[in-house]
Amino acid sequence: MIRIIAIVQLFLVGHLLGAQDMRFFLNTSRDTLLEGHLVQLTYQIENAEIEAFTPPDFTGFDLVAGPQQSTSMRIVNGRVSRQATITYVLASIVAGQFTLEPARLVTGERTLECPRKHLTVLPNPGELPDPQFPGYRPQAKPSSPSSDPRLDRLGKGKKVYKM
Repeated sequence: MIRIIAIVQLFLVGHLLGAQDMRFFLNTSRDTLLEGHLVQLTYQIENAEIEAFTPPDFTGFDLVAGPQQSTSMRIVNGRVSRQATITYVLASIVAGQFTLEPARLVTGERTLECPRKHLTVLPNPGELPDPQFPGYRPQAKPSSPSSDPRLDRLGKGKKVYKM
């Protein structure tokens, strides 16, 4: 008898989730940043089961952290809602205007896309630190296009032994 009640409850929760409106959108920590600074992207999914998630190409940015996922479920007055977030932290590489194309979410029979997001990266001539992420230090830019950074340290004409 207890198993039947549990199965009925699961069916009702699933039915109520299907009746809710699905939403998929992107929040960013900022739209304008300096070169070498970080931006946090948070994709929010509401009332949907995630079968597949495809992020956009992060051209012009380095991936520092992510994807990090979290999920939550609330039942208030018999109304069930679910929320999932997928978070990335990106470091800007060069100054310019960038457009993040829509990420895609496959859920059941539907494919959802979040809106495009435009980011502006400004030059950072003084190498100012990032006030939103004070502990982060950008990677030093390579001074020469050498394929092996050990060669740059040793100088020309010296042998490098690989182990």
